[in-house]
Amino acid sequence: MRVLFAVWPATAHLHPSVSLAWALKAAGHEVRVASTALIAKQIAAAGLSAVSIGDQERMLPPMGAGNPDLWAAADELSPLTEVLTSDDPADRYPWEHFRQFMLPCVWNFHPTDPAVALERSGLPDLVNFAKAWRPDLVIWDPCWPSAAVAAKASGAVHARLLWGHDMFAWTRDRWAERNSLPGVDLGPDPLERYVAPLADHYGVKVDDDLLLGDITIDPAPQGMRLPTHRSRVSMRWVPYNGADTVPEWLYGPAERPRIALCLGASMRQFGNGHEELMAAIHGLVGDMFEAVSELDVELVGTLNEAQLPKGKPIPDNVRTVEYIPLDQLLPSCSALIHHGGVGTWAAAVALSVPQIIPVEPWGIESPITGPYMAERGAGIAMNRAELSVEDIRKQIFDVVSNPSYLEGAKRVHHEWMSAPSTHDVVPLLEKLTAAHRNS
Repeated sequence: MRVLFAVWPATAHLHPSVSLAWALKAAGHEVRVASTALIAKQIAAAGLSAVSIGDQERMLPPMGAGNPDLWAAADELSPLTEVLTSDDPADRYPWEHFRQFMLPCVWNFHPTDPAVALERSGLPDLVNFAKAWRPDLVIWDPCWPSAAVAAKASGAVHARLLWGHDMFAWTRDRWAERNSLPGVDLGPDPLERYVAPLADHYGVKVDDDLLLGDITIDPAPQGMRLPTHRSRVSMRWVPYNGADTVPEWLYGPAERPRIALCLGASMRQFGNGHEELMAAIHGLVGDMFEAVSELDVELVGTLNEAQLPKGKPIPDNVRTVEYIPLDQLLPSCSALIHHGGVGTWAAAVALSVPQIIPVEPWGIESPITGPYMAERGAGIAMNRAELSVEDIRKQIFDVVSNPSYLEGAKRVHHEWMSAPSTHDVVPLLEKLTAAHRNS
């Protein structure tokens, strides 16, 4: 079987694909990974064959919500919040984060101006490669839904590989539900609106299967998923964090409780263009530095220079590193403080590390991952806005010193282990691909 991955060009989008890609390769299948030239070296560094698509000069920089050129389009959808959601913050979360964070990523390669959609999408290159290489299965990133058009145009079955909560299906379900009410006409939902010009160009029908996949592969545990009407293939998220030489200070055990602080690859790559987001990141990092400064712990922050608060000294018990794979750092840690992203969450779950997740407006997935860990006694969903630094210090100390959090983390690890591994999923994908091709 030939399998083509289509990945949005960012580290946080590539890494969730690597373990499944290697499981397919280990089973004897041919694998290629298509993206822009920006991450071709990262794809190759992961031991995978890269296919570069698109014209970098014509495409928008892949910054998602960090690109100010896309903020106006997101603001135009703001009035729909009252129509699509209730007053419950948990109900507003999927739509608001879809509007503010996910759609800007989609717009990078599905411009709001249909007149330039084709030249900026990279789709012609992807279609041409797919027609030449003839994949049996195209596995695509939810932020690059027009990859499904390439699959249809080349006769391949296609699957969405989720790397977080399925705000895409949730929004499409909610949009259809509201559109069915008397006197309501919202028109096509955002995904349909921006994929349709590309699909029309290739004579591909726009429907649920095109926009949400013949198959959806979901690495989130059942208790963490947003409610949708869509069936899916469950898969354990086997973390891939990149590779590097293990530093000497990680050769042995930590001399005192070690805590990791990580804000994820997306915040590092795309936050700089967003002043409000960077101010929030500086506030969080500053609070954590101050909180641990009076604890007998070591904090290791995987932070770049832009994420460090300006004008504030780094405490003596804080070590900052530009980059280190989490699977090297976390085995020595008593806790992980992070932004709530599912990729970072999975890296800690795989190693049974308790988690402290500040639930922040910019945290994208923290309103789900934080409470999920707290409800299972495996960590804390921190409401930092209502806490003093002393309160934060007490919560950090509690997680590090109370063995019940480690027991909770082990329970979450056991739940994670109960899901099919990437190797277990491969035979199912083989069967589903054959079934869809024969239907």
